[in-house]
Amino acid sequence: MNRYCIWFATPDDKVVRRAEVVLNGSIHCHQVLEEIEAQLAIDCGLTEVMIIDWKRFEDPEDGQGNDASLSHAA
Repeated sequence: MNRYCIWFATPDDKVVRRAEVVLNGSIHCHQVLEEIEAQLAIDCGLTEVMIIDWKRFEDPEDGQGNDASLSHAA
């Protein structure tokens, strides 16, 4: 699972809002962005949203400077 911070606005209101989304895959094409925009609009009760920017959250470290997702690797 990949976590993203998404910044978006609406056509009627240029106030920038932020949401956290979790995807099974990654943001790799325009179609994925359109799907996220559609779901954000539904979830927020808006007619339309436009994604302005996004950033992927990094995996947390285990406290020893190691990526927690790799700490169990053999």
